[in-house]
Amino acid sequence: MRGQELSEFECEIKREGTEYGRGQHKIVCPECQHTRTKNRRDKPLSIQVDGEKIVYHCHHCQTQGLIPLQNNVLPMKKESTTNKQKTISIGKPSLDAEMWLNDRGIDSITAADAGVLLVEKNNKPVIGFSYFDGEQVDAVKWRTANGTKDFWWENTANKLWGRQIHNDQLDTVENTIVITEGEMDCLAIKEAFKGVANIDVFSVPNGAPNKITDKKIDPSEDGRFKYVWEEREKFEVDRIILATDADTAGDVLADELSRRLNKAKCYRVNYKGNKDANDLLVNEDAETLRKQVLEAPPIPLHGLNSIEHYAEEFQQLYDQGKPRGVSTGIASVDDLFTLQTGYLNIVTGYPGDGKSAFIDQLIVNVGKNYGWKTCYCSFEKPPSLHAVQLAQILINKSFFESDKSERMTQEEKDHAHDWISEHILFQDYMDGGLPTIEAILEKASASIMRYGTRILVIDPFNFIHSDHKGLESDMVSDLLTKVQLWCKQHDSLCFFIAHPTKPAERGKKNVVTGVDIAKSMAWFSKADLGLTVFRTDSNVEIHCWKARWGWQAKVGKTTLVFDPETGRYAEEHEEDDDFDWDF
Repeated sequence: MRGQELSEFECEIKREGTEYGRGQHKIVCPECQHTRTKNRRDKPLSIQVDGEKIVYHCHHCQTQGLIPLQNNVLPMKKESTTNKQKTISIGKPSLDAEMWLNDRGIDSITAADAGVLLVEKNNKPVIGFSYFDGEQVDAVKWRTANGTKDFWWENTANKLWGRQIHNDQLDTVENTIVITEGEMDCLAIKEAFKGVANIDVFSVPNGAPNKITDKKIDPSEDGRFKYVWEEREKFEVDRIILATDADTAGDVLADELSRRLNKAKCYRVNYKGNKDANDLLVNEDAETLRKQVLEAPPIPLHGLNSIEHYAEEFQQLYDQGKPRGVSTGIASVDDLFTLQTGYLNIVTGYPGDGKSAFIDQLIVNVGKNYGWKTCYCSFEKPPSLHAVQLAQILINKSFFESDKSERMTQEEKDHAHDWISEHILFQDYMDGGLPTIEAILEKASASIMRYGTRILVIDPFNFIHSDHKGLESDMVSDLLTKVQLWCKQHDSLCFFIAHPTKPAERGKKNVVTGVDIAKSMAWFSKADLGLTVFRTDSNVEIHCWKARWGWQAKVGKTTLVFDPETGRYAEEHEEDDDFDWDF
């Protein structure tokens, strides 16, 4: 048992403890300061003061002990003549709280070093996480330690929690900071690294938000994450390891923090099936937790990936060879190009040369042969008349009475109706909504989600509304970029029809290409596949003027025969097929 007389060393600690008051403090160690050759300004001596005792532990010389006190009341923080701090009620020490903490894998010395209070309040064991303002306790965040999980504050703090105590005898994990979702996880990581290495670990003060905000981040209005901006010097490191919980809330917190802290520097801990750092410590061991923290993988950067992200596709290309695409349903056209999702196909040609009819033919063919569904955004024809043209191509008979061809029967019309209903959707802007490219793509995305469409047809370009104030060429380029990215993101094929800038001159009808559309080279440069439909006196030529991928298409042309009664294209030598009901 300790005698009544205190050593000079202990008297100094008692004097400092009485001066600082209740709570956790860091002071210079009178025992070892004079022997230190470096970092002599550090304060390695941790003291915990309550109304009954002072517990001390030096993390440099490892001196530790307990100094009994009279049962007096000490202020939580030094009082100032200008700003008096509310006195915080500590309570009496609780063995139950200490045992609960030990059951969670945390040693009481680790907790004491971090400023944790293990006391009894309202006849319940509780743990207090002391938030410091310099060396003084500014606020305490309490939680129950009896199986429940109730939190409350005495005073409040919007700052990071976690006192950093470095042992000069250990190596330090350089240029790294760990951020946890809660104080217990912060303690768990401190425990895992204790006696092995120094690492800076802090907890956010207020847990995880409920959902990700899409608002622009303004530091002056970013109240919940005030600590990020006010303690930004802590984040001036090369690596920020986010040890947030492995649940939806933890995902949200990791996302919000990485947005503010430079995602390129952020890594996130994998808990190997556990919920958080403390669970991993309890269920496995300190070594495993250390390993998971130090080997945390980087947070994925949107749109920036290594080949590992594409390993499956890479192997598939090796196993299956060059992607060819699906048949257009016309043999000579297949020799020129095939159809592949993820691509932007630009189609041009003079008015009346049959651009829309040619695309309709391809749509019907892939619908019959592969079950592909299409979303049309056709501005020059109402959906009912457009359906007539699709029905004629499908049935290979005229929809209306004609002296030149046989009219489809009512039964054939009904079959065409059912097929179009199953395979075709029409965007309609008759309600007055402006057909912006954003609106078009939004409807197209909805058609993919709800109906499984794989093709988008925009016909023609000049009906699209834009508020762009700059050069027309810039507007076209931006618009096509949006469509091209949309195709890739949704693995969809887009046929984008655009008229040439100049009409054909009488007697001088030349084949136009992408460079002849709407005064922008973007039509040529952004196209994955570029096509021209060119009608001559006797037939129709299909020209391919852009083939981004040689295995999908080649530059060249093929010649087809067009039937104006049905709107169908066929090979020059092709005979009409009998109608097939099996589609």
